[in-house]
This record gives sequence, C-alpha cells and structure tokens, in this order.
Amino acid sequence: MNLFLACALTLLIEVPFLALFGYRRKEQIAVTVLANIVTNLTLNLLFMLVLPYRIPVILLSEAVVVAAECVIYAFAFGASGKLFLLTFAANVLSFGAGAVLSHFWRI
Repeated sequence: MNLFLACALTLLIEVPFLALFGYRRKEQIAVTVLANIVTNLTLNLLFMLVLPYRIPVILLSEAVVVAAECVIYAFAFGASGKLFLLTFAANVLSFGAGAVLSHFWRI
C-alpha cells in the first residue's frame, strides 16, 4: 500500500474511533492525528527500508506502535485501562482495513 494512503487510512479510522469514545476535544484530536502520523509513517518506512515483512515482525511492530501511542495518549490525556483498550482496538481496526484493502484491491 502506498505510504501516504496507508497513513490516510489510519487517520480515517483511528481518529474517529477515539472520538467516538470521548476523545473529541480539539487538543485530543490533534494529539491523536500527530501520534498516528508519526507511528504510521515510521513503521511503514521501517518496513520499506529495513524490516522484513513477516508475520512475527509485523505483530511485534504493531505491538510497539500500540505501546507508543498509548504512552503518548497517557501523557496527553491521562493513563487508563480504557485508553489502552481503545488504542489497541483502533490499531486492530486500521491494520485489518489496510490488510483487506491491500489484498483485494492491490493498493
């Protein structure tokens, strides 16, 4: 999937998802957008340049992204178990959507 298309898809899924569950103030949306841009572009660049695209590496990398976003959100919004679960769910949704789109439409 194209680097910027992957990032846009992530933003289109994860930002509204977190907003749906209460993180909808302007500052919260800005933090969510910036965190997702940084983590998504970093991870996808690493896959393009360094990391092998293999299932164990993908799963570990996605876990690191969830942890990084959760830490960012905890500093910005306050730590909570709910925030971790929402971050995890948002990442599962966006990864799944990207995988499905890449498979069926060869984007």
